[in-house]
Amino acid sequence: MGFLDKLKEKSRGVMTAAKPDEGVEPQAAAEVRRRLLAISGKGIETAEQDDGAIVVAWAAQIASAGPGGAGAEYLYRAFRIELDESDHEAAGIGLKTTSEAEVGFGGSFAGSLNWERGQHIGSETVHVIAWLGPHHTGGGADESGYKFSWAELREPIIDAVTGAGWTYKPKKV
Repeated sequence: MGFLDKLKEKSRGVMTAAKPDEGVEPQAAAEVRRRLLAISGKGIETAEQDDGAIVVAWAAQIASAGPGGAGAEYLYRAFRIELDESDHEAAGIGLKTTSEAEVGFGGSFAGSLNWERGQHIGSETVHVIAWLGPHHTGGGADESGYKFSWAELREPIIDAVTGAGWTYKPKKV
């Protein structure tokens, strides 16, 4: 594998489309939706928005050095995926914010928070105090050195989409 092949593989779903394997027939949009909503993991919550988009979100309460000493912040990282059944394509864009107060997702990203949109890459190493989402730990976590990775959140989405015979495309801001 040459340098350009490695670069193309790393940019899959960020700068380039991820296509299904040869011979995988496109499934109905309902199957793609079901596969996306089935994604799970620590701090992961999935929801369908009113406009039909699917949100796959990761959230955790983390230790931070706030004003006056130790404190806590809430990290929210998500992908919003729109389905186009006529072309068998799913377009996703990353969303992220950090808040001093816990936010309920419920499939909505409205409100006063400033959500940064884009094709995010990289990772963040944090000290998780509590996992948020459907299996909220309520302060029961203590994972120092936990590494959140955009690629690890993106890959199950790409697998769900391409496994159903659809193409995943990064959505432009």
